[in-house]
Formats: sequence, structure tokens, C-alpha cells
Amino acid sequence: MEEKKRIINLVAEGKITAEEAAKLLEALNPKPASSKIGRKLHILITQEGSEKPKLNLSIPVKLAQIGMKFIPKNANFDAHLESSNFDFSSINWTEIMDMVSSGEVGDLFNMEIEEDNKPPTTIRIYVE
Repeated sequence: MEEKKRIINLVAEGKITAEEAAKLLEALNPKPASSKIGRKLHILITQEGSEKPKLNLSIPVKLAQIGMKFIPKNANFDAHLESSNFDFSSINWTEIMDMVSSGEVGDLFNMEIEEDNKPPTTIRIYVE
């Protein structure tokens, strides 16, 4: 429900068109028309020895595809993993979304980050 309110507010603020909003709202409630419907894009960040993930994000593939259209090609964001030097903007999100769009399932990206005096952190991006 919160996502729908946010989309409506974006239209009211003139940040997206009604047509773009309709596509986003449709993506929130996908219709099972093909085998690609129902797939989810997962981003999982875990640290060895910890029971709870640092991040466990799961979103419908269709919503991720539509959302990527709103991010400018030259967008730059500053998202680091705690005290690590790893920057999430170094991940090639266009390539990942191309794999998703082509119907890839399973692991798309895996990385283990090792730092001095810390257990390794694993970043896994996959589609189910």
C-alpha cells in the first residue's frame, strides 16, 4: 500500500507521468501471463559467522526493470558497505538488468569481500 501512495505522490509532484505511474502500479500486481512473471530479483549481503543478513532484498523483476528506467544512465550514487572500500556503484547494474531481461535465473553476481580483522562479507545477486 505504501508503494502505491508513493507512486501517486510522484504523479502529483509532476515527477512521473500518469502513464509511467500506471506501469509501476501494474508491476506491483503482475498478472501471471508467462513463465517470466513471478520471478524475483534478490540482493543478499551476509557476513560470515552472522546469523542475520546485512541486507536481504527481494523485488519483482518487472518492478526492478521499470524502476531502472527512472535512473539516468550517468547517475552516480555513493553507497558503501560499512567501513569497507567497496562501493555499490562499481557493480554494472545495466549488465545485471540485461541478464534479468533476457530471462536469466540463478546467480548473476557473487563477490566476497575480505578485510583485515573482519569476517568476509558476501554479496549475492540472483533471480528466482
